[in-house]
Amino acid sequence: MNARNRPHYPRLILAVGLFALALMGGVTAQEQTDAEKKIAKLIEQLGDDDPELRKAAEKKLIEIGEPALDQVKKAAKEATDADVKLRAIVLSATIGKGLFGQIRTFAGHTGDIRHLAVSKDGKQILSGSMDHSVRMWDTETAKELKKFDGHTGWTWSVAFSPDEKKVLSSGSFDKTMRLWNVADAKEERQYNGNTSFVYGAAFAPNGKHVAGSGAKEDCSIRIYETDTGKEVHKLEGHKGWVWKIAYSPDGKKLASAGLNDKTFRIWDVETGNTLIEGKDAHEGNVTGVAFSPDGKTLLTTGRDVCVKLWDVKLGTLIRKYVGVGDNVEAIAFSKDGKRFLAGETKVVHVFETETGKIVHRFEDHTDEVLAVAFLPDGRSAVSGGKDKIIRLWGIPK
Repeated sequence: MNARNRPHYPRLILAVGLFALALMGGVTAQEQTDAEKKIAKLIEQLGDDDPELRKAAEKKLIEIGEPALDQVKKAAKEATDADVKLRAIVLSATIGKGLFGQIRTFAGHTGDIRHLAVSKDGKQILSGSMDHSVRMWDTETAKELKKFDGHTGWTWSVAFSPDEKKVLSSGSFDKTMRLWNVADAKEERQYNGNTSFVYGAAFAPNGKHVAGSGAKEDCSIRIYETDTGKEVHKLEGHKGWVWKIAYSPDGKKLASAGLNDKTFRIWDVETGNTLIEGKDAHEGNVTGVAFSPDGKTLLTTGRDVCVKLWDVKLGTLIRKYVGVGDNVEAIAFSKDGKRFLAGETKVVHVFETETGKIVHRFEDHTDEVLAVAFLPDGRSAVSGGKDKIIRLWGIPK
């Protein structure tokens, strides 16, 4: 069945329903214990000599879904019965794929997908592509809702305005950022301060300013008044292309990724001064920056088989995350900051921020992943890249 139109299977509904009931106090401790005993009995039956009983147990465990997954995984590691262990290994993969695999795809772009943004309610997805277009999609149906045409260069970065009535995009070698009206998909304004390629683009959290970052002969960051297009700051210091930028949640700081100068910087938006210069932050090119939701830490990515977490106030390294390849191009925090996504060649990793544990890997892409974003619930995410397809997928609790 085409994953784009895959229905929500009963096991997924059951898993989410039970989890929600538990959160609301709808499942008592005794009921939880009884459910665990039932699952344990079904797992035991995976080693039964009766093939029909084994098949029935497998079917019931798949229907239970996520509530059974931890016990099935434990059996896959610890079961003393070889048959139970083998079948539990296969079953844990089956349940996981059904729950946390691809839910839906969004097709239409004809160029690499460079950036993704998700609306606050999770109902719309915004994408920027090297086919020069910006598109808006319905998350539930995968239908293309809007197409914003006008850039003559690759569309590199995209962002919703805080009220989500406007869209901002950067056009790389057309040397512009553009502001679009969501209602009619018409261009409202261009920001033309950069004299060379424009890659990064970001809205200030209050919507009053926008920022764009440059490359090649002009590696500055320009900040403009959103409504007038007036340039209010020119941030200079990077010696290489400024690949990505991000505002802090309070809007007082701006972070930037210096691709080939191998640094990140944190700037004071009010004064334009550099607060932190992360020299030689990565051994390879620095490709991404993302503030934590509380604004106290910053993630950076580079082409050196790791992701790093930094103290925003001090500029000191807090943690180094390993387990990724040498071409991590995209990162994003979850809404609560407890997890983050790291996209690289064909894989998106889901990390626990505190422990560094990789809790899930999404591996359905057929080429390099260049863009990632969580949905607000933290239980699903979108990703895109060189295979030109946006993919929506599930994440374990």
